[in-house]
Amino acid sequence: MRPTDMTRSPGSFATAANGDAPATRGTSVGGRAFWTVVDLLFTVLERRKQRRALMALDEHLLKDIGVSRSEVEQEVTKPFWRG
Repeated sequence: MRPTDMTRSPGSFATAANGDAPATRGTSVGGRAFWTVVDLLFTVLERRKQRRALMALDEHLLKDIGVSRSEVEQEVTKPFWRG
């Protein structure tokens, strides 16, 4: 039997079909919460980076992308949690 073949045991963990030790869960509840927070942090940092780059554009470049300076000001002054 191949080592990748898995069967479900009566418990909540999957075990290898050849009788090896039980496999660990992919992500625990605490692990998911941690990665959710990490993902949120990276999202906030990316928004901050993009808003700063938008603020640095001159009038000619803003006109090229069809955005006015007042729209840029409105976007840059948003709180970090708003997309």
